[in-house]
Amino acid sequence: MGITANLAFDLFQIQKLSNQDKEQLRLLIIDFFAASYAGYKQNRDFNHAVERVVFCQGGVEEAFVFLQQGRYPAAKAAFMNSLYGHGAELDDGNKKAMGHVGVHVIPAVFALADKLNSTKEEVLVALATGYEAYIRISSAAQPGMVQRGFHSTGMAGTLACSAACARLYHLDAQGIENAIALATTLSGGLLSYGDSRPAIKPMNPAKAAENGMFAAMLASEGVKGPAEALEGPNGWFHAVTNKIEEEMLKGSAYLLMHECYFKLYPSCRHTHCGIEAAINLHNRIKAEDIKAVYVYIYPNAIKLAGRIRFPQNQDETKFSIHYTLACALLYGSYGIDDMEHMKLSDEMVNLINKIHLISDEAMEDRSKNIRGTRVEIEKRNGEVIKETVLVPKGDPEKPLDIQDIINKLEECALGQADQKMIEKLVQIIEEIDGDGEFINPIRVTGEL
Repeated sequence: MGITANLAFDLFQIQKLSNQDKEQLRLLIIDFFAASYAGYKQNRDFNHAVERVVFCQGGVEEAFVFLQQGRYPAAKAAFMNSLYGHGAELDDGNKKAMGHVGVHVIPAVFALADKLNSTKEEVLVALATGYEAYIRISSAAQPGMVQRGFHSTGMAGTLACSAACARLYHLDAQGIENAIALATTLSGGLLSYGDSRPAIKPMNPAKAAENGMFAAMLASEGVKGPAEALEGPNGWFHAVTNKIEEEMLKGSAYLLMHECYFKLYPSCRHTHCGIEAAINLHNRIKAEDIKAVYVYIYPNAIKLAGRIRFPQNQDETKFSIHYTLACALLYGSYGIDDMEHMKLSDEMVNLINKIHLISDEAMEDRSKNIRGTRVEIEKRNGEVIKETVLVPKGDPEKPLDIQDIINKLEECALGQADQKMIEKLVQIIEEIDGDGEFINPIRVTGEL
């Protein structure tokens, strides 16, 4: 068997989940809702523009949409729920895959489960399949995919959603392979949002959720995709990378969703180690004593989040190493308020002008799951203080517990959901591994 067939066979073998697998999925789902509340609020103008285009189209009532009443076509529900989830850069991700997972897989699975009246067990298996597919495929294409300017969350996300949704249709290994093969012709997503107007970035996972579901629907009707769709001479890997890291396609003794990280700061993951290092340095330095700040960071971080020194809106704050690090250094924290109410005071501007990004490949080691940052501050008196963070909080090496994730949910939902609503939402998610028909937690968010 070739790469595509082998991968589909492996994904089909995901049948029974352990208690640890189910617990991880509960954390990932709660985290998705935290990211969705933040994204709905922070990317509001863009969200509302998309809503005016999508919601007026109507269609069959199949699936629930975040913070909305009634139902919408499943593919459109998946699209919108993914759009909200990525709006504040607070959704989960995977370092080896160099992208986000739950923000497309969860909306796609939940929407199709609404349409098909799936069981809780079917939903969990589908989610596990989607996470596994995304991490394996995207990891095998990196770093070539990002170097070519492709956004893995959209590109590999389409394939992952097709595999996940294929499980809800009870397709066998051949059916999953066809779904993935069809999805290869439907995948898309560029990193051009990093050059300007980053508000559109959530379009990439949103289209992944919608198109991945569509590919699975076609496969369920017997439509076949190209053979060797991933590895063929004109296949998906050929398009997105110069080299296939085939070892990454083999998976592990455990499901790779356990390697996903959770985000504590509303910004691109490439900023997080710098933020944490700056927070640690906050009490060791006064702004007036700083002569220069040298930030040693890996090249991809500079490419994706090192171009915007002075963000002009909250969307640009998410992709500014300079701004996020300066906030953390000045205030000893970084959160949604720093994103929503930009603090470009004279003191902040002065500090940002002292920040110098230095490309350092030693700060990234995929084999050790390291994507770190070293911050060196040169004081006016010549003294230099340093702080290195190779792995930020929220990574598997520095895990969060369920209370940390619930706290994040409460913070992100502030002003949009009361405590009673939050408790009801968490309860439904915690009961998602029981018997019976799936109850979509998204439905709760639209209740008045």
